[in-house]
Amino acid sequence: MVYFLDTSVNVLLNLAGFSGLGDPHQILIAVVLGTAAVLWNSTLVPKWALGAFFSIMGLASLVALYALFLGHQPTCIYAYDPAKPVVADSLTRKLGWEELRRMDCPTLWVARNEMYARSNYCFFTPIGYSYFGNDATCDPTVESPNTAIGEDNARAIGKMSARKGCASPMDSCKKLSRVSSSKLDLQRQTVKEEQ
Repeated sequence: MVYFLDTSVNVLLNLAGFSGLGDPHQILIAVVLGTAAVLWNSTLVPKWALGAFFSIMGLASLVALYALFLGHQPTCIYAYDPAKPVVADSLTRKLGWEELRRMDCPTLWVARNEMYARSNYCFFTPIGYSYFGNDATCDPTVESPNTAIGEDNARAIGKMSARKGCASPMDSCKKLSRVSSSKLDLQRQTVKEEQ
C-alpha cells in the first residue's frame, strides 16, 4: 500500500508540473497521500479517526485533482501595463548597478521580462503568459532582447536577481502587486480558456 501511495505522489506531482499548476496543488496532493501512507500503517490511530481523515482529505484531493486535470487555474489577477514600464528605455540605455540594487525581486523580474515583451518574445511559463500575455506580434524564434544593450541589461538583472536570492522563475503572482507597472484585472479568463 505504501508503495502504491508513494508512486501516486510522484505521478500526481509530475502531472502537476506538466500542467503548470502552482505549488499549492502539488503540496496538497503530496501532504494528503504522504500522510495517508503514514496513517495507514499506524496501529495507534482509531478506525473512526482514520475514516474521518480520509473523508476530509479525499474531498480536498478531489478539489485539487479537479483543478489539475480540468485546467481551471485562475490567471494572475495582475497584468502588465505597458503605459507604465519599470524602465522605459532599458533597450537603449545601460542600467547602472546602483539602479538595479534599489529594485526588489518582483520589480527585477518585470524589468527583465518587459524587455523581452518589447522585443516580441512569446511567453510560455504560466506566470509569464498570464502577466504579459502573447499578442499577434509575438515571435517564437525570439530568445533575447532585440538590442545588444538590452541583452547586457538582461544579464545584469539576472546577476542582481541571483545576488538577492530571487526565485527563478517568479513563484507568486501576489508579489507582482508591489510593482509599479502592474494593473489589477479581475475580469480575466482562466489560462485554459485563453489558449
